[in-house]
Amino acid sequence: MAQLSGCRWHICCIFLLMSRVLRAASLIWSVATLTLFATEFPAAQTRSQTLTASEAKAHIGSTTTVCGKVVTPRYATSTRGQPTFLNFDKPYPNQEFTVVIWGSDRTKFGAPELVYSNQIICVTGKIEEYRGGAEIVASNPSQISVRELPLETQSPDGRSASAAGPPNGATAQCRDGTFSFSRSRSGTCSHHGGVARWLGGRTQRLALFSPAKKAE
Repeated sequence: MAQLSGCRWHICCIFLLMSRVLRAASLIWSVATLTLFATEFPAAQTRSQTLTASEAKAHIGSTTTVCGKVVTPRYATSTRGQPTFLNFDKPYPNQEFTVVIWGSDRTKFGAPELVYSNQIICVTGKIEEYRGGAEIVASNPSQISVRELPLETQSPDGRSASAAGPPNGATAQCRDGTFSFSRSRSGTCSHHGGVARWLGGRTQRLALFSPAKKAE
């Protein structure tokens, strides 16, 4: 009888121990899940957020998208690194925000001070602080897209923006209505829902996206 009681006591101890182990494992799993959610959700929220030029300064260090009108683009040929500055919304030196394209990356964009002049564009990247202002360095054309003008906006010849067509040099229209000037299919409109349509005829697309053949 004493032996039977001892067995029951050991069984109860085993069940109690297993219960505590399972409870501890459940607690660890809950804490890990909450920690992952807390760290990943804000980052995803920041990446999907679109800011105006005036809001960018309050988000230094964030990786996000900033939109505004390019009003004073400038190619600084005499400055170290030969940067191109695309100033948003207000003329230099009172600009709200700046896109910086370094000379080493300039050929990827063509002539950005001409391509993006007076355009409403969106740039995606890490917002950095420089001399009290906010900027994003763009090293790839896939970071920049041009917003389609509102339908009521008129072009210089009196046609509506939709009739006037896409801006010069655009290679694709993104699913959110913006335009991309990327010279590579890879990454085009990656921050804007993907490509809605490629622009230009088949010959133009082949010239843009096919590797150049060596002369024989």
